[in-house]
Amino acid sequence: MNKLSYKQCILLFIVFSSLPLFFSSCKSKEKKAKGSPAFKVMEIKGARVPVYLEMIGQAVGIPTVEIRARVAGYLQNYSFKEGSIVQKGQRLFTIEQNEYANSLSFAEADLENKIAAWDKAKLDVARLKPLLSTNAISQNDYDKAVTTELQDRALVASSKANLATAKLNLSYTAIESPIAGYIGACDVRPGNLVGKGEATLLSTVSAVDPIYVNFEMNENDYLKIMRFWEQHKDQIKDKKDIFKVYLTLSDKVLYAYSGEIDFMDRDINAATGTLALRAVFKNPDGLIKPGSFAKVNLVLFEEENGILVPQTATTQIQGKNFAFLVDKDNNVSRIPVILGRGIGATFMLLSGLKIGDRIMLEGFQKFQEGMKITPVMVPDTLSVPEMQVKK
Repeated sequence: MNKLSYKQCILLFIVFSSLPLFFSSCKSKEKKAKGSPAFKVMEIKGARVPVYLEMIGQAVGIPTVEIRARVAGYLQNYSFKEGSIVQKGQRLFTIEQNEYANSLSFAEADLENKIAAWDKAKLDVARLKPLLSTNAISQNDYDKAVTTELQDRALVASSKANLATAKLNLSYTAIESPIAGYIGACDVRPGNLVGKGEATLLSTVSAVDPIYVNFEMNENDYLKIMRFWEQHKDQIKDKKDIFKVYLTLSDKVLYAYSGEIDFMDRDINAATGTLALRAVFKNPDGLIKPGSFAKVNLVLFEEENGILVPQTATTQIQGKNFAFLVDKDNNVSRIPVILGRGIGATFMLLSGLKIGDRIMLEGFQKFQEGMKITPVMVPDTLSVPEMQVKK
């Protein structure tokens, strides 16, 4: 057997020393192929998705009444809890009444005096009339008696009017709420002079049941509704029935009662391109206060096979939204999607995915184009909860 040269020995040494690394690398690749990283994956199912418009509205009490002093005097007291609900006819303020009670007594006495004078004048006319026919008195004396009777009758009427005014002024010293609703703070404290030369503002009451919500709709949405009405007017009796109106309050909780549109403005605001509307809602507990902001949802119809994806299953890169599609071979690719309205923790998808597609729900930071994963299937239980409200 020929002896190996020095160079051949070196070459054989290098080859044999590299074999463990080679086999180790192959085993590592084989292990990686067999043990692809596992991620949660969901297959998209169709869901019933409401198609609705969403706007910001502000509650307003209708009517809102300013409580003012209608007669002058010192404010004696107020008899309500500030910020509470008051009832129609409930006593709110009392102005010192002595002056107006005295004026009423004077007017009553004056009326009695005027009635007595009128009664005497009527007796005089009745007594003188027979004497006139026998020429026992002159025509001039009789005419004077008739004139006096007419004057006294007019004085009685004037006195009655003064009495009515005195009664009215006295009633103004006891100020009652003209409506039921929330009352604000007491703007003037007892002991202050009110109503002198002006109708002093004492407080304000706003009706709260029902409560009204003002909001604005852009012109495009208005046109959508009108076209929807034209297409379905044979099935819909009234335009108010086109959509249901719901409120989501500032704490993101759905309000317990649905409402209806009761006012639509006559024109589009040229400055904003919007149409003013108003919805009315029951508010028996006074939960919604005037001035409160809320989201107004107008549900137009329900799409039977809408696509919902969790908000966490999408990511935004350079201003564009993406989802991660898992193909039949479990390879992942990033695809652009167009997101619609956010509904709870989900997005309604407008384009990019279809029913039956599988998407990754996690691990986006580890994403590499074309990477292979081991899918851990998560059932698609996404749905839009029905708006369970009272009417």
